[in-house]
Amino acid sequence: MNEIKIKHLGPIDYDSAVKIQLEERQRVKDGLSNGTIFFLEHDPTAITLGRNALASNMLFPRKLLENKGYHVREVSRGGDVTVHEPGQLVAYFVMPLKAKAVRIFVDRIVGVIRDCLREDFNILAEFDPKKPGLWVQGKKLCSIGFDLTERVSMHGIALNVCNTLEGFSLIVPCGLSGVKMTTMSLEAGRKIELKEVTDKLSQRYCNIEIQ
Repeated sequence: MNEIKIKHLGPIDYDSAVKIQLEERQRVKDGLSNGTIFFLEHDPTAITLGRNALASNMLFPRKLLENKGYHVREVSRGGDVTVHEPGQLVAYFVMPLKAKAVRIFVDRIVGVIRDCLREDFNILAEFDPKKPGLWVQGKKLCSIGFDLTERVSMHGIALNVCNTLEGFSLIVPCGLSGVKMTTMSLEAGRKIELKEVTDKLSQRYCNIEIQ
């Protein structure tokens, strides 16, 4: 992963994070950057609808959600509707894509998270290609959604670490009825801080060839 940078943005609103991604995507396209992995959490909470999302998977009118302080956004990633709230670790991968390497790219990104969960936190999570994400005994722990157009990736993963999960009661997560969400803290039986997970993943992504 030659010269790919890792940046920690901390708490940031959704629109600002998208702007940062778009600016970095342009730098990659112009040959001015080899890409960046951004670690952050979204504050305030954002409800995002991917390219394949159904509006009906929001269980309340958009105006009501916005009046309650939620940022509701249509976004370019794949997938349906999800929630980003404080205490959830978000990683955005703005990186050049090699021809015919899309599957390898996604598999390696997800593999790093799965290995980190198992080896550093003793949480046995599995990837389900039919319902993209990382799951622990039928409960969804990590959501995955990319925009892989223009040969430069955007968006990425949202890993529930110590968030309340309250926002997920307002939607049908990923458009899958009956899905139960979980967090690393719930699965580990202890409070896991965001920084602890960010540090572990940063180390792993620094030492792996994603493509």
